[in-house]
Amino acid sequence: MGWRALDLSDSHVIPSTGTPGLGLHLRSRAWAGTPVLFVHGATFSSRLYDIPAPGVNWLQAAADAGLAPYALDIRGYGRSKPNPFPQDAPPYATGDQAVADIGDAVDWIAARHGGGPVALVGWSWGSITTARYAIGAGRGKVDKLVLYAPIFAERNAEWLEVLADPADPARINAFKAWRHVDLPATRARWDAQLPPGADWRREDVLQAVVAASLADDGQAEQTDPPRFRVPNGTFLDLWEAFNARPLYDPADLTCPVMLVRGAQDPTSTRSDALALFDRLGARRRQYVEIANGTHFLNAEAQADQLFAAVHGFLKND
Repeated sequence: MGWRALDLSDSHVIPSTGTPGLGLHLRSRAWAGTPVLFVHGATFSSRLYDIPAPGVNWLQAAADAGLAPYALDIRGYGRSKPNPFPQDAPPYATGDQAVADIGDAVDWIAARHGGGPVALVGWSWGSITTARYAIGAGRGKVDKLVLYAPIFAERNAEWLEVLADPADPARINAFKAWRHVDLPATRARWDAQLPPGADWRREDVLQAVVAASLADDGQAEQTDPPRFRVPNGTFLDLWEAFNARPLYDPADLTCPVMLVRGAQDPTSTRSDALALFDRLGARRRQYVEIANGTHFLNAEAQADQLFAAVHGFLKND
C-alpha cells in the first residue's frame, strides 16, 4: 500500500491576519473532543505529525484518544508557501512570524470549537514558538502546553558549527530565505542519532515522511534528485538558544506544562530540558523521558509511549 492511501487528514487554508495574501495550511482529524494544535520544528512541516504510515500518525492517534487534533504548517513550510517565494532573500519564517501564525491558527480553531481555549504541542523549535505565544498574545487562550523535544538555552557546539559563519565562528552564517532538503540528507541526519544496531526506525516511515514532504512542496520534482524547500528563519532562534541565550522567561508560563523528550536526543538534551523544567512558573508541570528514542521519537518504535503520555496529560483535568 502506497503512502497516498494513508494520507487521510482534512486540509484547511486560513488567511494570515498580518500578511495579506498568505494562506496558512492546517491538517485535522476528528471533530469532537478537546482541540489541540500541533506545531512543528525547524525542518519538517506538519507532516511529521501526519505521517502516512501505520502506527506513527500522531493526528490519528490523538483522534483515537478522543482529542480533536490539528497541525499547522508555519509560513514557508509544507503547503503554506508564499507566492512568490524567492530564495535570494533574508531568512524566511522568523520566530515572530511563527508566533503570529500560531495565533491565527489558535483563533481559527477556537472559533470552530465554540470559543474555548486550545491545547498546544510544540516540537523542537516549535517548543520555543509555542511557549512564546502562550506567554504573549496567547495568554488565556492556551489550556495546556506540551513542549516535545524542547530547546531552551544551552550551548550546543555541534549545532553552532552548523549555524556559524565559516569565516567567523562567533557570527551566524548569512543564510538565504530557504534551503533544500532531500531523502539522503534526512536519512543521514536521522542515522547519526541511532545507536549501532538500533532498529527504532522503519524504512517505510522514512520513505513516507520524505515522499509526502516532497509532494506537499509542489515544486520538488523540479530538482534532481527531488528536494523540498525549508525556511531558514528558524536558524536565527536556534543560534540564540544554542549560544545559551534564552528567548523567553519560563517563569511566565503558568498554564499546565509537560516536557517530554527521547533519552537519546542530542538536540534536546536532558540538562537543557531539566533547566527549563526547573524555571517553569506553572504549578502543574511534568517531565517525561522515554528510553530508546531520538529527536524523531514520534516517528520511531517508541511512538506509542510518547502518544500515551501526551494524551494522558492533555485529557487529565
